[in-house]
Amino acid sequence: MEYKEEYIKGLLFEKMAGTISDGDNRIAEQAIADIPDMKVYWLKLKAQMEKPGAAAFLSSLDEETAWQKLSPKLGAHPAKPLFYRNLKYLAVAAMLLIGMPVVWYVYQEKGSTSLAPGFQTNQVYLKTSDGRAIELNTDRHINQDGLSGQAKENELTYQADQANDTDQATLYVPATKDYKIKLPDGTQVWLNSASTLKFPYNFNQQIREVYLTGEAYFEVAHEQKRKFVVHTAFADVQVHGTSFNVNAYDQRSFSTALVAGSVSAVKDRKVIDLKPGEQVNATPDGLTKQPFDAQELLSWRKGLYNFHNRSLGDIAQVLGRWFDVKVVFLQPDLAGQTFTGEINKSLPLEVVISNLELSSGIQATLKNGVLTFK
Repeated sequence: MEYKEEYIKGLLFEKMAGTISDGDNRIAEQAIADIPDMKVYWLKLKAQMEKPGAAAFLSSLDEETAWQKLSPKLGAHPAKPLFYRNLKYLAVAAMLLIGMPVVWYVYQEKGSTSLAPGFQTNQVYLKTSDGRAIELNTDRHINQDGLSGQAKENELTYQADQANDTDQATLYVPATKDYKIKLPDGTQVWLNSASTLKFPYNFNQQIREVYLTGEAYFEVAHEQKRKFVVHTAFADVQVHGTSFNVNAYDQRSFSTALVAGSVSAVKDRKVIDLKPGEQVNATPDGLTKQPFDAQELLSWRKGLYNFHNRSLGDIAQVLGRWFDVKVVFLQPDLAGQTFTGEINKSLPLEVVISNLELSSGIQATLKNGVLTFK
């Protein structure tokens, strides 16, 4: 996948501050490994944070004070970083690095922010090619930046009016949410919690390409002459017209499961063709193929997580995405214990925790957004 330099540098700020998401961290790690300039930049950031007193200064600074001190150095009328979840740490990070040639990852438009009043980053939103963010949690008509369409509470249908072939948008689905988008070629995509989908306004190229972080279910519109490619950080999925699921939260859990049609998973020039009922998984040695249980693997689309002999560590990842909590294991061996059962996303987290305790004998506490297993 290709990302602009400013975007990668913004992710490196988040990574250094410890506020980066799992998906963005994978992108940052790949950039550090593959792009020499980004590796040098990352090492400079680390060196700055390792200076004497940096950690103590960071832990004591007030968030709003940090921003007020930083914003005048970023130019006229800066906009607060939309995508940063912890402004306090990132403001400090930037202050420590203000003497370096840093590209700060904020969105400005001729001195004024393009965000609507009351915008919340814990809602589903669409980022257009000009950097605007459009909140999609309510029914609304969209007509902006050459893109028009209708957004409903859980679905977006759009078309591009006068967009350039290079214009791209990104759909962000935060923890606790899920969302459906219908692309202009008729392809439908259901995104699970904590997922993003980057896509072109128009499929005017020879290949229809999208970029996924997280998990999504695709129903691809059949086109004989143009294949459809889903790029992830771990492998690419090539299709012509089919229904399939892609899990790309991290390499350990990466999988592509084919429901109908035919797809191919491509990794390091190795191609694995799938038949309906088969899935490909990532392993340390590459990609492997095996059958899958559709009821278990696709249950997330109904707001359910069915698991059979899954580790508590795997279950905890789903809890973190679905209920927006950080999970901590006081005893590391707990993460390896396996369980069978079901989690209902519509239930309060306290009920889910109680059910886990009753069925497994484990103990868990929830406090200040942290779920602790002990």
